[in-house]
Amino acid sequence: MLGQERLKKYAFINAKLRARISKILGEECFDQMIKARSLHEAMKILHSTSFQVLEEVYTATGDLKLAELELYKKEVETYKDIEKFVSGSAREFVIGLTRKYEIENLKAALRLWFDRVIRKRSIEPYTGYLYREKIHYDLNIDQIINVDSIDAIVEILARTPYATIVKDNSSHLDSTRVLFNIEVALDRYFYGQLYEKAKKLDSMDFAIVKRMIGVEVDMENISWLTRFRDFYKMTMEEALANIIPRGNFFDKKTLEQVFSSEDPTEILKDFINKKYVSLSYMFAAQGFGSESKLVFLNRLLDQIILYEVRKMKGGYPFSIGIVMAYFALKKNELQKIMTILNAKYYNIEEERMKSVI
Repeated sequence: MLGQERLKKYAFINAKLRARISKILGEECFDQMIKARSLHEAMKILHSTSFQVLEEVYTATGDLKLAELELYKKEVETYKDIEKFVSGSAREFVIGLTRKYEIENLKAALRLWFDRVIRKRSIEPYTGYLYREKIHYDLNIDQIINVDSIDAIVEILARTPYATIVKDNSSHLDSTRVLFNIEVALDRYFYGQLYEKAKKLDSMDFAIVKRMIGVEVDMENISWLTRFRDFYKMTMEEALANIIPRGNFFDKKTLEQVFSSEDPTEILKDFINKKYVSLSYMFAAQGFGSESKLVFLNRLLDQIILYEVRKMKGGYPFSIGIVMAYFALKKNELQKIMTILNAKYYNIEEERMKSVI
């Protein structure tokens, strides 16, 4: 694409998103929230920001999960809003990114259905926290959680791309009593459709997107391999068959080493020292348990993405990179807010809070 054409395509969205990025909450605000003496006081800090609704919801209901649902709505709205300001292949790519929230919403509904039908548990306390608004497809969330068979769910999803995925990966549901086959298949679909949309971008945009997607896929695969081995007791062959393709750095041999390693974070440490040396400080803590490994992997992914975002912001401004940067920074902002509020709710000490955001 010629420079003038690229300028025409991205000048407006670039200016708009840079203005929005400048309004993202800074570290000073998060420090104030961490130092707040109570959840209520931390909420008060958000009063004069665009997140005032969280304080309003919590004050009215005393229910932090409802406040979290409001934050989730804001995140979805961020993506839907940007769809309006881009066109052509760039818009299709943003739609592909937004599909992540649709898939996560579907998985949340499937988990409640699974608890009610397969595990015979009451789901009534949790149904109020589901996101019910249409993103791109009407998922009919309430119908999904209330039917009595997976075949009925497939029928409900008939007008969406998710029906075939659920149908093709539900054959062992009764015997395994886990949803991971469906969840992994949905994740694989997300990255597959996103990559196909990315390929329709021009070469400069595709190179940016390919790197960002690849880094995320790498870290998702590491996280999944840990789950496959530690929680689902899979063999290496079974685990590798379920990984997401198109990672950036980790080939099959490296993934095999991760699966076989007692501590996969050591392999990641070598990788970080080579590719992201400024993030090596994150490995100072030792002795991860299974749960804390997953927390650490998620935090490491966030930091790698933010590192890539800083590189993009300092590069050529008229590209899909500004869109990717904005989404990553907004996601980081929203995660920090909710992490701090949950920590305040559970009276987690200040130093521990700082270690996870």
